[in-house]
Amino acid sequence: MKKHLLLSLFTLLALTANAQKYVGGDISMLKKFVDEGAVYKDKDGNIVEPLAFLRAEGWNSLRVRLFVDPSKASADEKKEGVIQDLEYVKALGKSIKDAGFSFMLDFHYSDTWTDPGKHKTPSAWSSMTVEQLTKQIYDYTKECLTALKEAGAEPDFIQTGNEITTGILWNTGKVNSDGSDTSTGSMKNLAAYLANAIKACNEICKDAKIVIHTELHAPNSLPKFYENLAKYPDVKYDIIGLSYYPDYHGTLSSLDNILKTLETQYTDKQIMIVETGYGFEWALSGAKDDYKDQYPLSEEGQRKFAEELVKLLKKHDKANGLYWWYPEYTLNNIVFKDGSEDWDKDFTSGYWNAALFHYKTGKAHAALYELKSFLPSSDGISNVTTGKVTDNNWYSLDGHQLKYKPASKGIYINNKKKVIIK
Repeated sequence: MKKHLLLSLFTLLALTANAQKYVGGDISMLKKFVDEGAVYKDKDGNIVEPLAFLRAEGWNSLRVRLFVDPSKASADEKKEGVIQDLEYVKALGKSIKDAGFSFMLDFHYSDTWTDPGKHKTPSAWSSMTVEQLTKQIYDYTKECLTALKEAGAEPDFIQTGNEITTGILWNTGKVNSDGSDTSTGSMKNLAAYLANAIKACNEICKDAKIVIHTELHAPNSLPKFYENLAKYPDVKYDIIGLSYYPDYHGTLSSLDNILKTLETQYTDKQIMIVETGYGFEWALSGAKDDYKDQYPLSEEGQRKFAEELVKLLKKHDKANGLYWWYPEYTLNNIVFKDGSEDWDKDFTSGYWNAALFHYKTGKAHAALYELKSFLPSSDGISNVTTGKVTDNNWYSLDGHQLKYKPASKGIYINNKKKVIIK
């Protein structure tokens, strides 16, 4: 009886699609760290299996990046974390899905990092024309998604580009931060690339939500970027994804203003913070702003930032996602082991100052536990009755309503029951 009641409540929660929220992080290096022997612990020092631990702490969605051919990246870029090829992502993505998370795939249409300052066209595509690139991005996206789906790692959210405020596939797909043309690229080209990537997503992963991911280095230009993008109706997406780091992007009040503008102008879109982070010992490298007085560079200061960010996002009905970047970084049992330091590793260099596990001890930080407060509380179901409810829609285990009966393997919810698709 209790089992059936639980399933009924789960289905009822899924019916409130607008209330569905996602919290988690970009854990693209987790597989590598685990393979190298990293030890993860809870705040009390108990060793934990990281995915099971994050799920138990309320996280329900995880993000992973994908490069075209990271073997072409420089040695320094590889040490910074440019290692995620398709085989790597298939394995990590399946682990994520098997652990009960929704999965966000972040296409970097490059062999290395992409951000507002760089979107280098993959080396194998470098001599292609605009027309050829338009076809290539469709073929490549379709090939990757087909492989992921067959591997049991079908994404629920797909970013067609990472931080594309200044475009993708430079130079032809380069734009200014307001979406205007540059001397080498145009919004027309960018829109063609995005539209064809999205077309492949819709064909292979029919239930996946499409994310257009930008960031806030030029916040006043961002609404104009989306306004220019809207001139191309074939670029059909569901979610505005934002990177927000206070060290680079200003105060929470400035983020608040951007969210108000976006949710007013684009009422049909959800908004997710797909990257965020704040340091617990040092400011982030290249930080433009100093918030030590407001958020001390300590574990408590990091927790306080997470708490205030959550409070802000909960005031915005359209904000339904919050992802911390690189929470899994730890050098416990890799560099720091047996009381000594050993930096003789080829996959990590320096420190990521905004991790949610301590680099020496492997213990989880307070901010990790804080993030789950973004999710709706259980108060909303306290008055649910046990009367019969009929619902023939299909849902993922985290309550995400699907457009159709799922074709990929997995466990789903249909008419108050868990159903296994083989």
